[in-house]
Amino acid sequence: MYEMGEITGDRPGELQFWAERENLDIVLPFPMGRTDLLMSEEGLMVALTGGGVTHAATTITALGMDPRFDFSKAYWIVAGIAGADPNDASLGTAAWAKWVVDGDLLYELDAREIPADWPYGIIPLGGYEPNQLDTGWTVDNIAFQLNEGLVEWAYQLTKDMPVDDTPALKEFRELFAGYPNAMTPPRVIIGDSLSSSTYFHGEKLNQWANDWMKLHTDGQAEFVMSNMEDSGTLTALRRLAQAGRTDFERVLVLRTASNYSMQPKDKAASWSATAPYPDQGRPALEAAYKLGSVVAHKLIEDWNETSYRIPRAEETKTKIKAVVVAMFELGEDEGDRPAEFQNWVERYPLHQRIPFPQGYRDLRYNEEDGVLGIVTGIGTFRSAASIMALGMDPRFDLSEAYWLVAGIAGVDPNDMSLGSAAWAEWLIDGDLSHEIDIREAPEDWEYGYTPIRHPEFPWIDPLPENKEGLLYRLDSDLVEWAYQLTKDVKIKDTDAMKILRKKYVGYPNAQKPPFVLKGDHLAAMTFWHGELMNNWANDWVDYWTEGKGEFVTSAMEETGTLQSLTFLEQAGKVDAQRVLVLRTASNFSMPPPGVNPAVNLSGEKKGGYSAFIPSLEAAYDVGSKAVREIIANWDRYRTELPKPKE
Repeated sequence: MYEMGEITGDRPGELQFWAERENLDIVLPFPMGRTDLLMSEEGLMVALTGGGVTHAATTITALGMDPRFDFSKAYWIVAGIAGADPNDASLGTAAWAKWVVDGDLLYELDAREIPADWPYGIIPLGGYEPNQLDTGWTVDNIAFQLNEGLVEWAYQLTKDMPVDDTPALKEFRELFAGYPNAMTPPRVIIGDSLSSSTYFHGEKLNQWANDWMKLHTDGQAEFVMSNMEDSGTLTALRRLAQAGRTDFERVLVLRTASNYSMQPKDKAASWSATAPYPDQGRPALEAAYKLGSVVAHKLIEDWNETSYRIPRAEETKTKIKAVVVAMFELGEDEGDRPAEFQNWVERYPLHQRIPFPQGYRDLRYNEEDGVLGIVTGIGTFRSAASIMALGMDPRFDLSEAYWLVAGIAGVDPNDMSLGSAAWAEWLIDGDLSHEIDIREAPEDWEYGYTPIRHPEFPWIDPLPENKEGLLYRLDSDLVEWAYQLTKDVKIKDTDAMKILRKKYVGYPNAQKPPFVLKGDHLAAMTFWHGELMNNWANDWVDYWTEGKGEFVTSAMEETGTLQSLTFLEQAGKVDAQRVLVLRTASNFSMPPPGVNPAVNLSGEKKGGYSAFIPSLEAAYDVGSKAVREIIANWDRYRTELPKPKE
């Protein structure tokens, strides 16, 4: 905005460091401005506007309309010194503004002639008293809101850069006892800017500046820096943008503190207006160049991208410690008949609702514990899509999260009883296969299902090299830890469950009261049923795990969930070793002896599962114990997986 003398070689102003330190070898005559334009081969241009909003508006308009230049994709960095509010900043501090507010367009009365209850004689145009917005007319462009994403990006890029401090700055700061932010060493912050051609000083006008900024931004802006040009510059850039010559979303304002906007507590306002700048303001000039040039060069360095995409700071992500994955819910998340999600929402609890339009329903969250809940929808394709959408959601950091899939299942009566809870180590897909109606298969085929791309029986041995996402093995130590932790959890039993269990004569595990066990899982979107299909499930799991796994629970989602988690791990977004799968028995996967599977399936459909509610209770009671244990010991389990006792 200003220069003291020549643009090089003497006492510097705001232009000189750019002229001396950058390779601005191209000199372009600019008779419409204060000095010629300076430009580098890489496309960095430096212009001097002159002090005051009028000079700034005139110069920028002339530059923007100059037919020699295309500014349609150019970034604009306003970099200059300022007076700082000692309530917010110290000398030498640099502030990136999100808001710039004009402080010239107003009514003003001499403070000696104002009503006694007025804080000052400054009134908004169209108003009748201080801090009253217009009552019928006003002017446009009082407040300018800059691109917040770009501002945050510039701040993140520069916030850790050292800013020069000097003995003179330290000595001057000591005068401002009682203003802790004024006494800190210089740093980089985000802080808004008031632009006024009047070089104001003093506590009362400093209060006006704070009030004025809030008034014209609906409380969103905080006065930190004062300057004399920025509203003129931004008025010109906004109007040039309306003409298609600039992009107002590509504007940054950086102001650095050369002085304070008011006096310390033991000085008069006139002292503030006349006190010399420590070190002649050079530290602030250095900061304006140093930080501004880093941002300018980064924009140019990445021009292949920044030319068409404005950089944005990564949003602060919510750190998630555990994700509870349910597959379905019957109605609302709370207050009606429950399914897999409701007990978690009501009891853990997960009261905070987070919109999730890319999923089956909104997410639920416990902020204190860092526990997030999701309902994926039924079937492997829905679970895969939902988990991938969550994993790619930029709002969350899931890199250290534990995942608990907790839902109900049909279970093998050879291994498990109604209401029981099984921790799985092996997850096998039951969809990807060839199928022939067994009545049309060769006589020596035991099942109509064969491995994908290998339609033959007996099934191919050894296993196909490309397993197509057909099997996943969870961390065995983590699974054993969860089992040991929860094996003594008491699970609800009911008379209806006891009656049904008694029908499974010859299946001792099916006749037991509910218990916690380890048992592997088959995921298939076909809701199969019957003894022959149950035999296929056992053999299918045995085949794909080469005898290491045993079919115990059946449901419809896990391999979709694990497929997405596997891909997300490859992208560095999750740790797929931190996954637990808990399934609880709502029904059996085959009828009791002497009952036709079609009849049994029809009865379940009409009458419901006798263990539906108890299995939901078990999924929460057993699963929540593991989640709470992880959260309670987060300092340990954040960096190392739980291990079972030896």
